[in-house]
Amino acid sequence: MYIMLLRHGESEGNAQGRMQGRRDYPLTPLGRRQAMRAGAFIAAQGPFAAVYTSPLRRASETAAIVAAQGVSPPPIVEDDLHELAAGLLEGMNEAEICAAYPAFMERSLTETGDFSEYGGESYEGVQARVRGVMARLEARHRSHEERVLLVGHGGFHYQLLKALLCEPVPRVCILKIGNCATSLLRLRERRGLYLGELLFHIPVELMAGEVLATSGEGAARLFR
Repeated sequence: MYIMLLRHGESEGNAQGRMQGRRDYPLTPLGRRQAMRAGAFIAAQGPFAAVYTSPLRRASETAAIVAAQGVSPPPIVEDDLHELAAGLLEGMNEAEICAAYPAFMERSLTETGDFSEYGGESYEGVQARVRGVMARLEARHRSHEERVLLVGHGGFHYQLLKALLCEPVPRVCILKIGNCATSLLRLRERRGLYLGELLFHIPVELMAGEVLATSGEGAARLFR
């Protein structure tokens, strides 16, 4: 099976530098242009056996724009593709987080992906969600040549990529996942392990088309 990951286009939360989590921000005009460019690129990578999207608006809007560029079949909402829940931090910008929860800004990289202290999702909960998503994909798509597209979020895609590429799964892996960045992985068995190979990871700025302004993602660099 081949899995393509597409992060959503720039959202209003990104543009405002806010910690989004499960807050439901729509795309900005730039985000819609990014999605159109990514859609044209992805349409040339098909065909796809299925397209799945997070239920959050910034992802589902991106999936709809991609579909309008010729990517099929129509997207199906997969609830477990939603972004990591950041609890009390959601909706805050970096200055507000620093003022209200200064310890969060001082956490090490090894503590990323765990928001349980703030009423959000735990790292263990995220990893269980990753395993659940993969189990359902493997049950639905058994052919080695099938391609599926997942439209979602930087935080969850980061955890999914780690799980697909590494055994054991590391806590930290440095990989920038910008708005509408697209990754393609091939999953296959290697010496008794079912692992992914990262075939490409492309930012939207390198896809053919008009020059797009770079999004200032603010606090979204901490969480997508």
